[in-house]
Amino acid sequence: MNCLYLAEFARTIAAFDEQPVSISYLISGRRRRYTPDFRFLWQDGREWFVEVKPAEKLNTPENNERFAAITSHFESAGARFVALTEEQICRSHRSKMVQYLLRMRPSDSGPSAWADLGWVDHRSASFAEAAQLLGGPKSVVEALARRDLVCDLHQPLTAGTSICTFAEADDDALFV
Repeated sequence: MNCLYLAEFARTIAAFDEQPVSISYLISGRRRRYTPDFRFLWQDGREWFVEVKPAEKLNTPENNERFAAITSHFESAGARFVALTEEQICRSHRSKMVQYLLRMRPSDSGPSAWADLGWVDHRSASFAEAAQLLGGPKSVVEALARRDLVCDLHQPLTAGTSICTFAEADDDALFV
């Protein structure tokens, strides 16, 4: 579920679905079937097929060989295969922060207040400075929830938390 929270939180993922396709691949002379857990469709046209596995099961010799064949299959189709563990998905405080920000996301999709302030790409400010510029902490939290602004999701929000404008690479960093 935490992986889906990340997908919902990512601003540039246009759509995602569960167990989207089943593929056939060859390994050790035997034909195998595989169904990824999720497919992420990015706004720029990228397509990721995602497998979520416990860390102790991901790096076994059997899965290394299996995932190499699966990666090759998806790459030949112009897609990317990504295997994630609970350690990557739920790093430190991030999972709780993402869930909190999703709850704080405004229901309207109107323009955000920060856009009118002339912030340049990746201009950085502290949470306190951003709150002064945007008219209060709630406005900053809403801009973070919309992913107009970003911060280190691994730490709780404090007055000193560094806040900057969103870049597409910020969404990729949620997963890899």
